[in-house]
Amino acid sequence: MDLLALMQKRSTLCDKQQALVNKAVTESRPMSDPEDLEFNNLQTEIDGLAKTIEKAEIMVNRAKDLDQPTDPLRRPMPDGGVQKDKLDDGGFKNLGEFLNAVKFGDSSGRIKNLGTSDVGILIPPAFSQDILRVSPEKEIVMPRANNIPAGDPPDAEFTIPYFQQGASGANGGVSLTWSAEAQPVASVNDPVLKDMTLKPQEVNGMATINNKTLINWQASGSFVQGLLQQAFVTGRDFKFLRGNGVGCPLGVTNAPGAVKVLRNTASTIKLADVASMLGSLLPESMSSAVWVASISVLPVLVQLSDAMGRTIFIQGDATKGIPSMLLGIPVHWTGKTKTLGNEGDLMLIDFQYYLTKAGSGPYIAISEHYKFNTSQTVFRITANMDGQPWVKDALLLEDGVTSVSPYVILK
Repeated sequence: MDLLALMQKRSTLCDKQQALVNKAVTESRPMSDPEDLEFNNLQTEIDGLAKTIEKAEIMVNRAKDLDQPTDPLRRPMPDGGVQKDKLDDGGFKNLGEFLNAVKFGDSSGRIKNLGTSDVGILIPPAFSQDILRVSPEKEIVMPRANNIPAGDPPDAEFTIPYFQQGASGANGGVSLTWSAEAQPVASVNDPVLKDMTLKPQEVNGMATINNKTLINWQASGSFVQGLLQQAFVTGRDFKFLRGNGVGCPLGVTNAPGAVKVLRNTASTIKLADVASMLGSLLPESMSSAVWVASISVLPVLVQLSDAMGRTIFIQGDATKGIPSMLLGIPVHWTGKTKTLGNEGDLMLIDFQYYLTKAGSGPYIAISEHYKFNTSQTVFRITANMDGQPWVKDALLLEDGVTSVSPYVILK
């Protein structure tokens, strides 16, 4: 397990702790003894991971120091660490001043020092990092996915191997054979190892801004930056969930390796459906998977009942909050999936098996003529990114009967 996976696991454990506390708070009661024990056990695991992550980060930084001993942006500190200067802002105080210079010109010549491409001017890293920043509070996929950095060249294809699992079994055809002494080893099939390729795709955002707003760049900078950041968070999360892979990421809803569970009754969700979905999840994903539920599913889940007709969540008490956990797994509500009764209205996903690949950008370009008569300027923001499910086949377990996947979708 690499450093990113450790950090993702710690985040998942923190989500589970928060869900325990939220449940007690919304029900206006103290945590029960089992909940308190689970919380403390989670904290012990979180603390252990934090120590491992801290040591791993020290080793990563040390390796970087050895590789870049003369980097002028990395200065040795008295405690033996290395201080990095702030990200390059191109000489601009904020994003508003940069946009003002793009629109009205820059007498200081700072724009000329920035990188360009056929799609526009490269936004300085100090601002672009915030625009593309991962937001655990607002998006579902990237905070939990395996995110591959841009690299050099940033838009180059990135190829990674995967096992052709499916009927080849849990280990893609890798197996142990037992033989008696001095007996020949039985022949086995070779492992089926294939490649998948991520290629950052161009994604464009259009922003219309009043010229008066651009003139008052000191006040508008953080406002405009927040709008752009929200646009990218929402847009990429939607494609990572539902993209069809044609000129855009392939979303988990369309994962070829997904297990699709047929619901018992059309247009609704029952407890039996939820149980069947959990039984189709890759066993190793039990501690890291999350439910992704359409907000239109909420009224049904709140009233979910058992075989005796008893409401599971509110149990006759309407003061209780909405469910934050379902069968012990965190629920993330969203408006980006299909609505109740449609395939994908409820999904159980381990996003550690979803890969994203960053590319170049973001770049910015303006239209001098579009909306000229309304005293507005249209900015086009262009970045490059891709995403794909890593698992390409539902996995046949060692029992030879059960098919599971890190992506389970209610059909």
